[in-house]
Amino acid sequence: MPSISFLGTGSGIPSADRFFSSSILHLDGSHLLIDAGEPCVHLLRDRGSLIREIDALLITHGHVDHVGGVPSLLQGCHLLGREKALPIYLPGEMISPLRAWITAVYLREEALGFPVSWHAWDHGRPVDLGGGISVTPWLNNHLRACYAGKPGSDHSRHCESFSLEAVQREFRGVISGDLASPDELRGLLAAPVTVLVSELSHFGPDELAATLRDATVASLCLVHLSDELSLDRAALQSRMEKLLPGVGDVFLPDDGEVLDF
Repeated sequence: MPSISFLGTGSGIPSADRFFSSSILHLDGSHLLIDAGEPCVHLLRDRGSLIREIDALLITHGHVDHVGGVPSLLQGCHLLGREKALPIYLPGEMISPLRAWITAVYLREEALGFPVSWHAWDHGRPVDLGGGISVTPWLNNHLRACYAGKPGSDHSRHCESFSLEAVQREFRGVISGDLASPDELRGLLAAPVTVLVSELSHFGPDELAATLRDATVASLCLVHLSDELSLDRAALQSRMEKLLPGVGDVFLPDDGEVLDF
C-alpha cells in the first residue's frame, strides 16, 4: 500500500513545533525522499535502517528549508554504513553549488562509501526510477514570485522550482513543492489524483479550494502552513472540508505521521 511519511511539515519560518520540509513516499518497497530540510537525517535514523535504503532524493527547489539537511544526510549515510547508490534529482543550477558546499564541510563524495549521482530535472520529462515508478517535474514560478522587486534580485540567474508528479500503476501522487499560485497545479489535476500534498503558505485556503473544486482528489494533505493558518489547525481542516466536499479526505499531517493511501 502506498504511504507517505511526513518528516517535516513546517514552513520556512523556524518553529519549535515543526521541522523543515521533508517526506518519504513509499511505493512497493521503494522509498523516495522528497526534499531534505533539517533535521531529516535524525528523523531517518529514528526509522531504523531506512537511511541506508532510500532509493532516491528528489529536491523541488533550492530554498534552505528544503535543502539545508543535504550535507548532514550524506554524512549520516556514510557513518551508518550505507552502500547503496543514491541518485539525487534537483534543479540543474543547484548541482555545482551543492557539491561545492559538501566539499567545503570536508565531505568527499568518493570517500562516502556509496555512489552519489546528480541529475538535473527537465520540465515535463518523466524520470524512470524502476519498479514501474516514474516521477515528472513540472516547473512553477515560486522563486520568481519570491524575489520579484526585492533588492539584490538577479532575474538573469537561472533559478528553477518544481512540483512533482509520482506515478505507479493506479497510484498518482502530486507534491506541490512551493508555488507562486495554486493555479500552477491545474494541469496536474486534469487526471484523478490519489493524493495531493500541497503547501499552504504562499496563498490562502480559498485560492487553493478554487483550484481544486473541479478536480478529482482522493486525499489532500496540507503542509508548509503559514504562521497564521498554523494557529488553529482544526479550524483550517474543517474549513477546507466545507470548501471541498468532493475531496475524499483532508489531512493536516503532523511531523512523524505516516498516512496510507
